[in-house]
Amino acid sequence: MRRRASFGLSVSARMPKHRTLILRRADGVPDFERYIRAIRRQETSLRIPNTMTADASVGRSVALTQLIATWAASSSSRHLTTYLPADNDDAHTRFVSRLHGLAGAYYADRVVAVDGEEDIRQPLLRAARSRISAMGTRQFRYTSKGTRAELLFVHGARRQFHSAVYRRSPNFAEQMDPQRHGELIVPGSQMNALLYNILAALNLPPRDFKRIHALFGFKNAPLGHLIYEAFRNTAEHAYLDTHGRIPRRGLRCILVATRHTHPGELRPEALVSTKHPGLDSYFDRVQRRATRRNRKLVYMLELSILDTGPGFAATMRHPADADDIQRVSRCFEDYASSKPGPNSGLGLGRILKHVATLDGFVRLRTSTAEAFYSPTARTSKLAAFPHVAGDLSNAIGTVLTIGIPLEL
Repeated sequence: MRRRASFGLSVSARMPKHRTLILRRADGVPDFERYIRAIRRQETSLRIPNTMTADASVGRSVALTQLIATWAASSSSRHLTTYLPADNDDAHTRFVSRLHGLAGAYYADRVVAVDGEEDIRQPLLRAARSRISAMGTRQFRYTSKGTRAELLFVHGARRQFHSAVYRRSPNFAEQMDPQRHGELIVPGSQMNALLYNILAALNLPPRDFKRIHALFGFKNAPLGHLIYEAFRNTAEHAYLDTHGRIPRRGLRCILVATRHTHPGELRPEALVSTKHPGLDSYFDRVQRRATRRNRKLVYMLELSILDTGPGFAATMRHPADADDIQRVSRCFEDYASSKPGPNSGLGLGRILKHVATLDGFVRLRTSTAEAFYSPTARTSKLAAFPHVAGDLSNAIGTVLTIGIPLEL
């Protein structure tokens, strides 16, 4: 017999020390945080759905992938079960076209089909190869799925360093020096062209693309600079593990997506893991703007960066007595970075300035901390820096999600 917990844990009566973590199609960011707490408490296996329900919540896909990476790092037996048939190539291809499906196949040691017997990990990885190869050769129409696209950087893959993002592949010495690694990333102007080409390749209605197109001529086109700052910071902070080594398995991702989001999902409690005071006014303003235009859904642009390395807080060497809240807060302070080298002081503060210009928001989840920023009341202390909350369960890597409303 099995008894099921309220949020997707099933416990075997015969195996009281082992649990199966069952992800549901409608799970969101708060659910993923509860699952991370469960993973950290007890050894688990993982079951994930073939697809998630309409992926309207901003940041949901990368948050789920961070959960999968955390599970893999916490489990001695990375046993993943699916609802996939064992011999359906089309189903396998659809599964790995989703970020959570590819991450599950990549991090698991064994992926079991719906029959409960056959290991389909290798067929899944084979199904993903052509898509990853297309990313490295800028064939963006093959890297997208509907209204979202990803660029994946997979440790050990043949095209780990895409020419669209790197000036050239770093040599071993450059890989082992995060500063030199970060300097090989193309500048913001090239990132801007990359972002435009990705969005142009998406299956967007002309009206929606017109609204996005307007941003590229807006105040020196900050979108590419947002991607550049976020991706470079993750490369310099989180490419190596805490011992200064390249992890055996690691995944980095740039995700670009447009989402018609229900106003009820644009609330802090739907997008974040804990309470962040003073943020309701931002979402109220976005919703009122949509209401005035007689729109039932809010049109959002999501730019997310994922890195499954040790995370920002774990790689900051000083101050030694700082907690994760203090370490993450310092990441957003210009000229207060803990990184040595020529880029010292170039923190994430520039991202906040660009996001404020675009009237967007930022969510960062790393280690035991979560930061959230939006240009809320101008007189509030939160207007200049994000609010950082701690005491969450330790999550692997870093997720940085930027949401920009397109109700212009």
